[in-house]
Amino acid sequence: MASQNYFSQLPTWAKGVVAVVGLVAVGGIVFGVWRAVKKTIETSKEGKDNKEFQQATDQQLQQLQNQGVVPTLSDSDAISLSNQIETGLGGCELSGTELNIVNAILAKINNQADWLKLQSTFGIREIDNCGYGTGDTKQDLKGVLTSDLDGWDWSFTTYANVLKKGLQQKNIIW
Repeated sequence: MASQNYFSQLPTWAKGVVAVVGLVAVGGIVFGVWRAVKKTIETSKEGKDNKEFQQATDQQLQQLQNQGVVPTLSDSDAISLSNQIETGLGGCELSGTELNIVNAILAKINNQADWLKLQSTFGIREIDNCGYGTGDTKQDLKGVLTSDLDGWDWSFTTYANVLKKGLQQKNIIW
């Protein structure tokens, strides 16, 4: 009763302020719940996309293994190389970093099964773009390598093309 009496004794402008603050608070709560639900839906869709991508890649890998082409890349090396690629190409990478990543991939990938295993292990990841306000991009391994290995080597070709040529020399299809 005291609080009801206190509110009724407030000037009209103060009652308006209390009403506006209450509406803003309720609106903020509703907005927070809406964002949480939206993020949950997006995360579940991303997980589904990643799962579908990995299933398709794993199916191709299984077909190769049935033909006798087995990966030489260990699970730990695939994970380590995937993380190295993500870390090295996230943000504003330098040309030297790009070359190191190309060399690391070419040193570890020996056949088509290794390439598919690396793609499956990498999956679809969120990569930090270079520049303020550019956001993040969700890409598979080929997308990340194509878009981020954009530095030029001494022969004026991009590092993505250097990688593609190196894989071709090992009879690996991009």
